Amino acid sequence: MLKYLLLSVLIANSVWGAKLTLDERRKKILSIVDEELSEVSRLAKQQDFKSPDTLLRLSELNLEKARLWREAENEQYLNIPVEERRNLSKKEYFNNSNKYFDAANDAGLVVVKRFPKYKGIGEVYYILAYNYKELGNNDLAQKYFKLASKDAPKDSKVGLKSKLALADYYYNANKFKEAIPLYEASINKMDEKWWTKDAFNLAWSYYRVKNYDRAINLMKEVHKKSGGKYIDMRNMVERDIGIFYIDAGRMNDAINFYEGLGINYTEQFVKIANSIVTQGRFAQAETLLKQAAKNEKNRDKRVEILIAQLNLFDKFNKVSEHLEVCKELVALHLKQPLNTDDFNKLVFHVNKKAAELQKATASDIYKNVPKVQKQKSQEAIAYFELSAQLSPGQKAEKIFFQGETAYAARNYSKAIGLYITSFDAARANNDKKIMNQSLEGMLSSLGQKNLSPKVAEKNYVPVYTRYLSFDSKSERANSIYVKLFNAQFDGKDLAGAEKTMADFAKNFPKDYKTQEGMLAKVMEEHRKNKNYSAVKGYVGRINDGEFKISKKYADALRSLMTKIQIEGVQQSLEKGDKAVALKGYHQIYESDESTPKAKVNAAYNLSALYYEMGNSNQSYEWSVIAIRDMDVADVNKFADSFLSIASGLFLRQEFNRSADLSFRMVAKLCKENSSNKVVAYKNAAFIALANNDINKALEVRDFGKQCSISDAAIAEVSFEILKDLAKARRWEAYEKLIAELETNSKNFPQLIKPLEDLRREYLGIGNNEEARQAAEKQNRFYQLAKSQKLDIPVEALDLMAEKMLASVQDKKQRLDQIQLRFPEAEFNSAVKSKLQLLDQMTSDVNNIQKIGSGKGIVEAYKYVIDAYESFGTELKNFTPEGKAPEYVASFKKAMAEVHGPILANARKQRSEVKKLISDNKILSFSNYAVLYSELESNKRFLTEKEAVLMERGGRQ
Repeated sequence: MLKYLLLSVLIANSVWGAKLTLDERRKKILSIVDEELSEVSRLAKQQDFKSPDTLLRLSELNLEKARLWREAENEQYLNIPVEERRNLSKKEYFNNSNKYFDAANDAGLVVVKRFPKYKGIGEVYYILAYNYKELGNNDLAQKYFKLASKDAPKDSKVGLKSKLALADYYYNANKFKEAIPLYEASINKMDEKWWTKDAFNLAWSYYRVKNYDRAINLMKEVHKKSGGKYIDMRNMVERDIGIFYIDAGRMNDAINFYEGLGINYTEQFVKIANSIVTQGRFAQAETLLKQAAKNEKNRDKRVEILIAQLNLFDKFNKVSEHLEVCKELVALHLKQPLNTDDFNKLVFHVNKKAAELQKATASDIYKNVPKVQKQKSQEAIAYFELSAQLSPGQKAEKIFFQGETAYAARNYSKAIGLYITSFDAARANNDKKIMNQSLEGMLSSLGQKNLSPKVAEKNYVPVYTRYLSFDSKSERANSIYVKLFNAQFDGKDLAGAEKTMADFAKNFPKDYKTQEGMLAKVMEEHRKNKNYSAVKGYVGRINDGEFKISKKYADALRSLMTKIQIEGVQQSLEKGDKAVALKGYHQIYESDESTPKAKVNAAYNLSALYYEMGNSNQSYEWSVIAIRDMDVADVNKFADSFLSIASGLFLRQEFNRSADLSFRMVAKLCKENSSNKVVAYKNAAFIALANNDINKALEVRDFGKQCSISDAAIAEVSFEILKDLAKARRWEAYEKLIAELETNSKNFPQLIKPLEDLRREYLGIGNNEEARQAAEKQNRFYQLAKSQKLDIPVEALDLMAEKMLASVQDKKQRLDQIQLRFPEAEFNSAVKSKLQLLDQMTSDVNNIQKIGSGKGIVEAYKYVIDAYESFGTELKNFTPEGKAPEYVASFKKAMAEVHGPILANARKQRSEVKKLISDNKILSFSNYAVLYSELESNKRFLTEKEAVLMERGGRQ
């Protein structure tokens, strides 16, 4: 086809030689081409363009000229600075070469139209195809390549090259099945330097249709022929053939291939794995790296493999595999330090995963999936352990993070142990920050209701002693001293308790009350153990001023000392031995000669003495006799003592007797206007409840109506009874008691919460009408309480706010369901709807705020802040699809004026609610969500004072 063109090039090379520059050669060739082109053009005109041979030559010469110009234009175009090149019209810059391509096409198209049966039509089609390819018109190029491959002489160079060109088009379009027969029909009939490149493409085509064996065999042949007269494709074959082997399941053959070339196959596998990961081929990459790691013994190369595995497992979030690799790398580093780059990569991966897993553990996502949360916490703790090994100077901090992770997973037992370890490590380095944080973690963990009492008791002393070693003089330290003292005392560590008491007295010399409480316990314990010398020793220390106590308590101690001295000599507590005293009072009471007054006095003293001795049975029995026989005035006079005895019985969990004694006092004082009567009345009812005796509590309540107990006291008892009725699910009695309480409008505020419990029970049994009526009562009672300016319990306010929150939640859900998308009309409508919902939600928040429920306010703000932030962020990140860059830029600028104020409003609301929480001391589970954004996820609250919830009976 191009015999004249090739002849021109040969002539140019022979005439001007290699010394000429490319530009000079191009000019000479252009001169020859122009000379021949002028002659051929003249000849074509003479023939009136009726000679297809002349027209074909004319097309060939224009094609050659176009190529030469295109080469020059390309060189000049690429030499233009990039910034300047961006502003040029590429089409206009290549205008000259395009002109000659068009001229070549014009001549070829004349042949196609006038001489379709022309013997060289295949060559014409090839020229047209080539020209259209150069002009970027791939559709026409493919059309003419197909025609050329069809009409060119069989096995001619034109036909074969057309097939190869078509094969390339199919290959680049991923139409591998269509490309394969074209490649096969051409490459084995053309022994040119490009054979290796075309065969390489054919091998990939075989691979793409899963004909792995043919792909591998052809790749090996390409590798063998590369170099010399063929294009060298060896590097590309070595790069890709490993993939073919892997997908063919021929791992050993891959190893043999690389080893046969003297190539370290593990290095090659790593290269291949790194390249295919970007294609999302995780499984194959993992297989390659595992195989490489399995056989690689060289330490440095093994480290390289392990680092690659880290990247792979991190990308696809395979945590367990990632962790195992980290462990191996850390072990290698501890044995022999890694180089700086690998060490930094390892540290990055370990710290990154530790932080990610800790964050996941603390998030709400796995809050209700404890098994997953536990697994993530364990993995995070393992990563922090590795981090500590990599950074020994930060060991205390890393262990603290382990404690934080265990805390987030609600594994408070483990958290305490880790906090203690981090504190001790920090103390060794005098790191006061970590020491303080660790202490906060310990104390917070101890205060968790889910912590086992046995574990808590085990850790009281270790935690409190560490706290006091760090802080011994603050207000908080004051309470810690008391807790430590009680823990030691209850644990039978009297020596430890005495030391703590002495330290407390030294650091808080003016806290008389606490010192007295500690002294009373210690001295009572010594007294019970008949260690009178120890008691005397404390009296001496008190007299010397070591312990500061009140005058009243000092007098009591001196009195006790006197009793002890008598007891020491005469084995008596009060005027002699207890047995003597008891015997004396019994004789007085049983003697026929004793007056009634003397007997009552003896009965009272016996009850007090037995109470002092800790004999609950006898104390109760003699109190009953004393109350029975005393007149009303004496019962009222000694009411404090009887109340103390009843309280003591309660503390010893003698609930029935404690309640009975209180009830007897009420009955005795029934017609008296006495504050002690009210106290006894409440005690009788509340102790009955503590003993789970609701019927007795109801009996006491009803009895109060006969004894002139105030409505307020009866109501107070009634509301406590309601709580136990609900727990016992005695709803009939519950309803009856509520009905009685409803008769007094002053009870309306306190009835709102009980009505909620009743309403939910109605809903649970499907009684929707009764539930509706209960809800109506709640609303009515709330409105009446507000109008009468009655105090409304916080829990009632929270309930009313919760009802209003349903509207906020509904609007938030509707807002989230509105999607932003183009066209513009739909987008603008969606934005308008979202803004309207935001205004409505803000209005709802204002209404909830008026209720006065702290939790309701915080919860409402949570939804509104989230709504503003999510909408503002959605606007900020929204990009119209299919729009020109100029339009997108203009759109983004316009949207900034919308989402800016929205996000600013969210920040303003967060600031407002923060002030509300601070000013009103609001405690809500949603405080964290409204106080801190996602960027401040490292912050959390810790309680300053620990609390333990107890039931009525004093059981935790």
